[in-house]
Amino acid sequence: MTAPRWRAGAAETVLGLLDRRADEHPDRPYLIVNGQTLTYGEVRGRAVAAAGALEHLGVGPGDAVAVFADTCPEWLDAWFGAALLGAVTVPVNTAFRGEFLANPLRDSRCRMVLVDDRLAGRLDAVADELPELETVLVHRTGDGEEVGGRWRTEDAGVLAEGPPGGPRRPRRPEWRDPSCVLYTSGTTGPSKGAVITQGYLVAAASTMVSSWQLGEGEVLYAPLPLFHISMVGSVAGPAVAGGVGVLDARFSVRSCWDRVRQHRVHGILLAGVMLNMLWNLPEDDADAEMPLRFISAAPIPRWLHRPIERRYGVKLLTSYGMTEAFPMTVYGIDDRAVEGASGRPQPNFEVVVLDADDRPLPPGEVGEICCRPTAPNVMFEGYHGRPETTVERWRNLWFHTGDLGRMDEGGNLTYVDRQKDAMRRRGENISSFEVEQTLLRHPAVAEAAAVGVPSELGEDDVKVVLALKASASLGYEELMDFCVERLPYFAVPRYVELVDQLPVNPTGKVLKTELRAQGVTAATWDRERAGYVLEHR
Repeated sequence: MTAPRWRAGAAETVLGLLDRRADEHPDRPYLIVNGQTLTYGEVRGRAVAAAGALEHLGVGPGDAVAVFADTCPEWLDAWFGAALLGAVTVPVNTAFRGEFLANPLRDSRCRMVLVDDRLAGRLDAVADELPELETVLVHRTGDGEEVGGRWRTEDAGVLAEGPPGGPRRPRRPEWRDPSCVLYTSGTTGPSKGAVITQGYLVAAASTMVSSWQLGEGEVLYAPLPLFHISMVGSVAGPAVAGGVGVLDARFSVRSCWDRVRQHRVHGILLAGVMLNMLWNLPEDDADAEMPLRFISAAPIPRWLHRPIERRYGVKLLTSYGMTEAFPMTVYGIDDRAVEGASGRPQPNFEVVVLDADDRPLPPGEVGEICCRPTAPNVMFEGYHGRPETTVERWRNLWFHTGDLGRMDEGGNLTYVDRQKDAMRRRGENISSFEVEQTLLRHPAVAEAAAVGVPSELGEDDVKVVLALKASASLGYEELMDFCVERLPYFAVPRYVELVDQLPVNPTGKVLKTELRAQGVTAATWDRERAGYVLEHR
């Protein structure tokens, strides 16, 4: 790992990167969005036009422009254009509806929103909750509906038709200025808006590009939505490297590898679950003939790490981070990764594992993962409009992630669980994440969630809720035998419930609070009541 290369660049912005690349290579492809190729020069030109259009529509410094749309060129126009005015972009998860949708739009006090016409009905449904929203830009997809008459409505095409010369009063951001507000999705309360600066975006992208060793003209494929922190890799990453980013609005298991071959992709950026889905495809002799050099994804089960590398002939790179601080730990392409781990702390962060009193724990012990920056503007600036929550998460000079993990003597961090999801049975701590990853190895299991339910002896008993693959069947005792061979005796589930699908929030996270509240139901199988004897070994 080459530490100096991973340091945050001084006084750098995403717009500054774009300008530099557009000056150097105006005709080089920068982003291929749903099959449409945009050069560095074209993206800059569109940004200037969009800034002029947004200014004409009343957007100024400090205003919030929300984007409630799938990946498309207009999404990027709004983001770059707003930045040229000193405005802030608020990306909104396209799965949101109802209060999940109203909360970020209301909390950010957005005056304008870019919306796909297919999502227009959801926006209309929360109109009474958005008194400050004035203008709606509609991106026509061809299968949507009209927006209601409450707001001024314009076709999103106006972004590409801005006045010649761009805005009259541009305000180019500095590296310390906010770029966007990304709303984290919780399962127990309203989502919180993390304020992300220009400097943070560039620092995070620089770290990822350095770990990938992505070079000029090389291609990164990222079939990930733009409303997540992964946008630092998919959009800012290619600009850092002077490379090409291939963006798709949807991830397709069937066509993913075809896209990789079509564009001669050097690296692919995925969510961990996507890689699991690709792994489940039938093996093909062509798997090892991919043009790929690396796959960047997390989390990856320990048992799957080396098999993925062998099957596809790539280096698998994992990392750990969250919207507030990304990435805290990462493996570089030259590193020897520890299976199941999430990398080592990168130089922009100190990362430690602390006990309940915020004292450092020795290697191998599980505690809360905490971090603090070693340079300015390399993590979020706080939660928008929630100073008390910001202070609560920063205690004793450490940012508390709410995640549990352990650090080995070599500085390799292993994620264990969300703090609120961990279980304790008969004096033993149990990671729901590790139980779930074990269950997902069963060929019949498609989805798995492990939760603690109250035990008559105190503490927790382990319950697992499973959704099976299509046409699959699974006997309870067969599942117990599977678990006994792979889990410590104290982590073997007592309770099992089979469902068609797990309950999730609009961001796809399993609603474990709901599963815990349901507890033991009439449909729950009880290992002890069924007479399955578990040996303590």
